[in-house]
Amino acid sequence: MRHLAIMLFLALAPDCAFAQQSGASLAETEAVARIAECIVQGAPDDWQRLYVVIDLAKPGDETGQVRYLATRASAPAEPVAYMPCDTRKPATILLEARKRQTPERKGWTGARLTLHEDGKFELNYDYPK
Repeated sequence: MRHLAIMLFLALAPDCAFAQQSGASLAETEAVARIAECIVQGAPDDWQRLYVVIDLAKPGDETGQVRYLATRASAPAEPVAYMPCDTRKPATILLEARKRQTPERKGWTGARLTLHEDGKFELNYDYPK
């Protein structure tokens, strides 16, 4: 049931104030909704937050390292690795969304998506110095 509520929240997110407050573009919010469908599958039953962490060697790379982590209600300070529905799909979706970002935002080398159990999310990027 919780997964259904999250999908409903994210489906409505592009039209709600949350998407504007989070700073996420419409393309990013749509990408997160597609990613959420995959990362909730295989997550521990008592998860509180799910993380997708992407590390690229340089801006514009099409491949890199991806990790999937979950924090659980039983041990919130100890993230555990897990396997989503597809290990490549979430990263591919974020890399595709990068093509629609403004030029000053496209040059990221790291992306961290945090999905909270209530359906809210955070999407942060790291840029080279």
